[in-house]
Amino acid sequence: MITYCTATSSDLPEVRALLAAAGLPQAGLEDHILNFMLALEGDKVVGCAGLEAHQGSGLLRSLVVAEEYRGMGIGAKLTEGMLDLARYKNLTSLSLLTETAADFFSRFGFAVVPRAELPAALLASQELQGACPDTAIAMTLSLTPPSED
Repeated sequence: MITYCTATSSDLPEVRALLAAAGLPQAGLEDHILNFMLALEGDKVVGCAGLEAHQGSGLLRSLVVAEEYRGMGIGAKLTEGMLDLARYKNLTSLSLLTETAADFFSRFGFAVVPRAELPAALLASQELQGACPDTAIAMTLSLTPPSED
């Protein structure tokens, strides 16, 4: 059975190993580990996703599910957890960079945008300072509720 919890700094080694196995960047991980959600089978980390908050804008990062656990809905549950956390933190948007999962994220309402159109505050993230390759697709989702005029 898969359970979900918030990460702590003691989870860093397992999260790093999961990211390394998937070829995902680890830069800045320790600065944001407390905003990570973990998927666990027993006490083994089988998936994770993280949120970086920068001046009202969020960056969804490091979404990964161990290969043998893919196709079980874990990635969707982690993504929904990050959307909930971003809304809880009153962020106005959630953005991400991906090389392989644009179709997956579009199911949650993320739209492809030129990287230059990402919120400027996200440039503080190591992900946008070169940890993610220039070939990564930028996507964003507005979290601002529609006005009721």
